[in-house]
Amino acid sequence: MTYRDAYGAELVRLDYLRPGEIDGRFVDFTPPLGRFGDTIPSLAVVNLTIARRDGQPMTSNDLARAGAAWPDTLDATRLIPTFGLAAPAGAAGVTYLWTVTIANTTQGRLEKAVGLINVAPF
Repeated sequence: MTYRDAYGAELVRLDYLRPGEIDGRFVDFTPPLGRFGDTIPSLAVVNLTIARRDGQPMTSNDLARAGAAWPDTLDATRLIPTFGLAAPAGAAGVTYLWTVTIANTTQGRLEKAVGLINVAPF
């Protein structure tokens, strides 16, 4: 099944996490930026937001950024940010909508990617 956002863009599915897992997931901006020779100058201009797909408010039992346990990185091409995520046991079976926004690329573009990520059920 293909999911689309409100503007018809296809949502990118990231590999699921297991309950209790801390791991990294990357979003490849090579197709939209690489064709113009554009790059992401630093992680300072990259923002990741996570929300529950079912519309419920986020709690401490939900998928979250891993912080120092798995720091965010930007690869050598400056096109692929990787985000550290932590999936507590309480997030089992929940689907999340994520949005990555690049506020200002090297050439001054605003770029966005949206998608889904699941935390596997027990």
